[in-house]
Amino acid sequence: MSDTAAKAHTPGRGRRLGIFGTFDVENYGDLLFPLLAEAELARRLGPLTLLPFSYGDKSPPDWPYAVTSLTELPAMAGQLDGVIVGGGHIIRFDKEIAPGYAPPVPDIHHPTGYWLAPMLVALGRGTPVVWNAPAVYGDIPAWAEPLMKLAVNESRYVSVRDEPSRQALLRFADTAEINVVPDTAFGVARLVGGHQPSPDFLRLRDAHGLTDPYLVVQATPAARDFARFARDQQKLFRDYRLLILPAGPCFGENNSALSDELPGIVGLPAWPHPLLLAELIGQSSAVVAVSLHLSITALAFGVPVFRPAQSLNDEYASKYALLSEFDGVFPFDAEDRHDPRRFVGRLGRREPSPAVSATLRRLDEHWDRMAAALRPTGEPPSASEAVSRFWQTVPGLLEARDGQMARDHNKLRRLAAPLRYLGRLRRRRVKAES
Repeated sequence: MSDTAAKAHTPGRGRRLGIFGTFDVENYGDLLFPLLAEAELARRLGPLTLLPFSYGDKSPPDWPYAVTSLTELPAMAGQLDGVIVGGGHIIRFDKEIAPGYAPPVPDIHHPTGYWLAPMLVALGRGTPVVWNAPAVYGDIPAWAEPLMKLAVNESRYVSVRDEPSRQALLRFADTAEINVVPDTAFGVARLVGGHQPSPDFLRLRDAHGLTDPYLVVQATPAARDFARFARDQQKLFRDYRLLILPAGPCFGENNSALSDELPGIVGLPAWPHPLLLAELIGQSSAVVAVSLHLSITALAFGVPVFRPAQSLNDEYASKYALLSEFDGVFPFDAEDRHDPRRFVGRLGRREPSPAVSATLRRLDEHWDRMAAALRPTGEPPSASEAVSRFWQTVPGLLEARDGQMARDHNKLRRLAAPLRYLGRLRRRRVKAES
């Protein structure tokens, strides 16, 4: 047993809940989700132990919190009082999650091993399953449809982050209600707490000369246009420092992304804890970013967000569509370059918009419903009839799949026969001519 799993086995206070997702990668938004879930559910359920699970083991001080490898799930499943899936863009079947990201052992399927398989394990034991506003990305293959049907209908509470995700799941829902709720990162200001800077923030601020107003710039090539703009308009920015921050080092973001365009920027020697990163955003005068969760964090604190115009038309356009509902989100485009004072006039932290307040009320409803679904019923856990019926059908599903593969193989052989015949004729012709 790993050290992380051994700690997880140590008796904790209250209910023991597992949360599943990509919490073992250096990506700001992913690392926020367990912190948010633990705080919000503890307010509603009282003392609890939240155990994040992902492919890889992680532990402090090298990581913000302990993460248990999914290789430990079979041994630990019986100790969990509930299973939480998400959030993030994790309901998906493609293999390209992040460079080099893969299960630690071949027996864990990629990528459903960190979201779908834990649901099936929990449902097989009668453990409550809830969805913490994940999003669906890409197509759902035919082989997964029976599994998705089971996961959607047998979960106690299903929520997703956007309407396209809801539409993608509706065809699997017989009786389940699929709820569209805000991204839970909108609640990050509650985690950081008040307007009083933390000691860690004050130390970092003083060490890196951030006592003057500063802007946060995401460390991505997508921000190059802004970097050139700031370089060309240095007089307008003389009262501001520019702090470059990676949102996702796992995707190659680093402090050098803009150094050739913007000399003299402030870069941190190490990627900060996600809550310190959130505080850096919350204390800034503006954020220039493509990242959804850097943008959401800025809105949660009333900080204006400038998004490079080209990022609004990329393949993830629907992922960012939710930002259009909020004041304080501006495209950084040619008009800003032609009228720099318009850009500077938008800088400065304000009270969060009424839309953010409405979003927080919706999030409270989300956490209330999730907590209700995770409360003990007083009955011993047991798998539902639907789960038992599903396992009854598994041999037939596998046999049908095997039969289809055999039929496809025979079809390919028949299609290839004329090609083999033409190949033989060609070889004979070449031999005769020689």
